Amino acid sequence: SVLVTAERSIDGGAFAACANAVSEISSGVYKISLAAADLNGDVITLKFTGTGADQTTITIKTQT
Repeated sequence: SVLVTAERSIDGGAFAACANAVSEISSGVYKISLAAADLNGDVITLKFTGTGADQTTITIKTQT
């Protein structure tokens, strides 16, 4: 089990911690419940990091 840190950038702003923590489902698969405050923008970039793991970055466009 790896401690995964989740951060979000809203509309190109600085990264800040997500409101909720990441939790492991099992066997290295993780989940997070994103709060409304984490998604309050047009373009959201999520960054997940953990010791000994590759960083994962996901960008979500919430508006068209």
